[in-house]
Amino acid sequence: MRVLRMLLKIPALLMLPLFSLIQWIGIFLTGLAGGIFGLLSLLFALIAGASFLFGIATGPEALKMLAVGFVLFILPHIAERIVIGIIALRCNLADFIRS
Repeated sequence: MRVLRMLLKIPALLMLPLFSLIQWIGIFLTGLAGGIFGLLSLLFALIAGASFLFGIATGPEALKMLAVGFVLFILPHIAERIVIGIIALRCNLADFIRS
């Protein structure tokens, strides 16, 4: 059993830097996308509100623009949950290597 555990730890040890690199890249891209998509979603919300108030767009058209803004706002949060899953996987892998 001990030999089998040691044989499984060798590939796990090689995968640990890969997961760390994926984690760092994911955190960077999520932060960058959060800022950009946050500004875009604010822009969509402002345009939808202004176009509805000034009568340029009807109610359903303004709601479609608000929906696009909401999707742009939520995308970085979904990516953050994926990065959290990668972090949990890396931590579990490191715990397995230490055991």
